[in-house]
Amino acid sequence: MATKYGYMIYVFRAHPYRSPDEAAVLGQLGGRGEQDALTVLYGALQAMTTRRISEKSKHIQARTVDGVGRTIRFSVSVGQSGQSSEFFGPDDSEPVFTRLDEHIETNVRRGLIVVPSRATVGLLALEVHGRSGAKALLVPILARLFRRQTGLVLDVDAIADEAALQKFIAEAQAHEITLRRTGLPRDIADAVEMNAEQAPAGKLELRITPGRLKHFQQALIGRLRGDDPTRSALLQMHGLQFDELSVGMEVGERRTTLTVTADSAPTFIYDIRTQEIPDEQRFYDEVLGSVREMAPAVGVNVTPGWDNEKWSDDAQQFRLNLLPEESDDDAEPDTTQ
Repeated sequence: MATKYGYMIYVFRAHPYRSPDEAAVLGQLGGRGEQDALTVLYGALQAMTTRRISEKSKHIQARTVDGVGRTIRFSVSVGQSGQSSEFFGPDDSEPVFTRLDEHIETNVRRGLIVVPSRATVGLLALEVHGRSGAKALLVPILARLFRRQTGLVLDVDAIADEAALQKFIAEAQAHEITLRRTGLPRDIADAVEMNAEQAPAGKLELRITPGRLKHFQQALIGRLRGDDPTRSALLQMHGLQFDELSVGMEVGERRTTLTVTADSAPTFIYDIRTQEIPDEQRFYDEVLGSVREMAPAVGVNVTPGWDNEKWSDDAQQFRLNLLPEESDDDAEPDTTQ
């Protein structure tokens, strides 16, 4: 199956520790002096260009950071180590490369941060290939650097406004529903001759046929509103418990994928219709188009020039200090996973 390319969009706020209702105006942060969240986040990403940051077998490093208006365009290299394997050429009988546990396989993911000067809500867009992105590594690091600089907690959440979700699904035309599960049940593993050690690594997908899409779509909203057990029931079918449900939808010219898991709010992946990784122009045109559409609905008020004013050379050089070791004492509880 061809890889799908797209992006996810999140909202973020800054607030004092244990006071989530006291969101700060992003262009005029309180706490340790009057600071601008745009500058702080830019400086944090610049700091991440200086070295690779590792969390066990996962690794991340910022590659490019560019300030434009009230936005930051960036790319990060995300990687994983801890695997051993051999690589062969098409006609080679001997390996051309042996991968060891310490080798890191990396991929690049791009992003956009929108920081309005007079609002308490900003937007973060992150590129995904299939379902693979950079959020799990990137956001906790940004949050630690942000708190160290400002004394404020940076909260990042998926956009899941119930009224907007209901309107979206009411207008959308579902074209594909897929349930996914990691780990095969014993009877299925036996049928495909996988042993007990191999079964947990197996993946199972169930696709719902077009004839059932309309009924399934109509029932979806009511079940998404429910609590975790209700969403868990949505992920059960034919006696199997699935990890994730994805609904491919179209609204006008825009295509998106709604993803549901049992333990988190529904999230959208906005698809970019391409068979190859989109170039810079295509990616940011798509993301900025979505931002313009949804910004007013989530309280992101932007001013003229927000996406095209050039930064000075001095502003582009700003960088926070990245300490050699990240101390657990410095980190606020992470609610972004």
